[in-house]
Amino acid sequence: MTEKNNNSPSNNQLNKKHFAILVSILGVIAIAFVIFTNTATSTNPSLPESRDIFTLHDNYNMTVVVVFDEEPPIVRFITPEGYYVDMNNIRYRPGSNFIQYFLPNATPGVWRMAYDPLTNTEISTPYSVYMNHIFVRNFDATSERDTNGNITVSFDVSADDSGKFNYELHAVFIATDNSISDKILLIEGYGMLNEYITLSVGTEDIQGMGGFMLYLTTYVQHGQAAIRDSAWLDLRLIVN
Repeated sequence: MTEKNNNSPSNNQLNKKHFAILVSILGVIAIAFVIFTNTATSTNPSLPESRDIFTLHDNYNMTVVVVFDEEPPIVRFITPEGYYVDMNNIRYRPGSNFIQYFLPNATPGVWRMAYDPLTNTEISTPYSVYMNHIFVRNFDATSERDTNGNITVSFDVSADDSGKFNYELHAVFIATDNSISDKILLIEGYGMLNEYITLSVGTEDIQGMGGFMLYLTTYVQHGQAAIRDSAWLDLRLIVN
């Protein structure tokens, strides 16, 4: 009479063990496939050409303008970590020969662009940090020249951000057909955003030329691009 060995595994136990091993193997294969797929899609651009576009040392809101000469090229941006940016989820602004792309909170490192130029012979990629718009406020001038031939001009430039802005002030002469007959730079410089600025502007060079308008241009420079605002002031009848 044979005695039953209670320590030997049953068929059911063996089947469970084999099933657990099989699940583990399949899990390893699945993980390897995911890693391989992510690596392949993040580091190997499928487009024929690529270039570095900018390098950051901190997080910034960035804008890249893709300028072309024939037709919009196919582009994909690549993060410093080597991943493609989802082009379906980024904001862009098209123009006649450019498309401006916005990359919010871009991470530090070297950013690249993979692209297919299609029929284009030239493609450039100027970039800049983008910020909220700036606005010229309280643009005013005195109605008479002082004894030195100067007029006092005042204005401020408002923005949600702080920092420096540049300005240029021109005297603009208008012809009888309302076209610009002459434009002369009177003064240029810089001020601080959200601070009132008062200038003493020399007009000796334009005395005797007749009435003129003041044209104020203000801008904040970021990289290869700038954010601008401008304003006009008609002094044709009030400045003596």
